[in-house]
Amino acid sequence: MKLLYDQHKKHKTRPSLDEISSALQSAATLYSRAFIIVDALDECQVINGDRRRFISRLFSLQAKCGVNIFATSRSIPEIEKYFKGCTSLEIRAAEQDVRRYLDRHIPQLPGSVFESEELQEKIKTAIVNAVDGM
Repeated sequence: MKLLYDQHKKHKTRPSLDEISSALQSAATLYSRAFIIVDALDECQVINGDRRRFISRLFSLQAKCGVNIFATSRSIPEIEKYFKGCTSLEIRAAEQDVRRYLDRHIPQLPGSVFESEELQEKIKTAIVNAVDGM
């Protein structure tokens, strides 16, 4: 894995799906139990079926090597269909948690914002509404 990473970092390229799959399979065979964690699967490119092929390779690795897959994604029907029958858990940010996060970062804003509680509240409300639990 490190060799693959170093090779592509040096040339500022990205590994192909075949290279990634091969490296993961090699690593998985070294252990009696392996976990593959994929964060933000919804951000994987849809162009040319890249996301579909990536998910297919994950499940192929699971079948061949018995790896466990943990993936995070926004709720997207196309992705959910691949994981139908798998254990899933919906996690949403509570408004209170988002506000607490924003409260900690308000001091980093320009003084005009920091000095106006009304403006801070407008900003926080707009962000909470835009975030919608994400």
